[in-house]
Amino acid sequence: MGEPEVVLERRGAVARIVLNRPERRNALGRGTLPAMHAVLDEVERDPTIGAVVVTGRGPVFCAGGDVDEIMSTEPTDREREFDMIRGYNRVAWRLFHLDPPVIAAVNGPAAGGGAALAMACDIAIAAESARYDFVFGRIGLSSADMGCTYLLPRLVGRVRASYFVLTGRSVSAREGLALGLFAEVVPDDRLDAAALALAERIAAGPRRANIISKLALRRAEHVEFGTDLEYEAYLQSFAFRTEDHKQRLGAFRAERRRRKP
Repeated sequence: MGEPEVVLERRGAVARIVLNRPERRNALGRGTLPAMHAVLDEVERDPTIGAVVVTGRGPVFCAGGDVDEIMSTEPTDREREFDMIRGYNRVAWRLFHLDPPVIAAVNGPAAGGGAALAMACDIAIAAESARYDFVFGRIGLSSADMGCTYLLPRLVGRVRASYFVLTGRSVSAREGLALGLFAEVVPDDRLDAAALALAERIAAGPRRANIISKLALRRAEHVEFGTDLEYEAYLQSFAFRTEDHKQRLGAFRAERRRRKP
């Protein structure tokens, strides 16, 4: 048997999900789909994971769908295609809704569905060689793929999103930083260390409170301010009762007492 198409690595409280098809530019093939779902199942079952990093093996983050494996110039079965596409969409949905915060470490070009995978993460940091390629139109496909038409406008606005997907234009790491697609851009050889340091910083924080904050951020995109305030009050009242809050509050007060003259 060959190498697994998706690898799960652990670094303390950090899970690292690695797309592992460098010879295919980490394209999403038929075997990638069950491998990715199996890895996400494992992450979801482990309550000790406080943050997740998603990256690709080699110089490319993800080339999108594998055109040789999942596409054909011959007539195809519409129902099987629909089920397959929904399976890939489910991966993006699961990343988007995963309890622990998810960091995309974009180590190189991310094309089509690969860009959507990165955008489904909570935070993206990029190597200087990274870029997003919205190339659906080059092979006659719509950009309505793996959540791209939902995610991209929320990150850069409808006008810029329309411009990128309808022209197929690439977005470099530096341009993506200016537009808000990336939180940070680092030299290629520092990306893994930077992503791990960020994930460890998040994982060292209050896990339950981080989950609550992520829920609130996601919901706030869809409701008006008053509704959001009510939802925040509900979530915060739960956080007030968590054991982690009680312990951290006690440590904070003890430290403050020690610092008093």
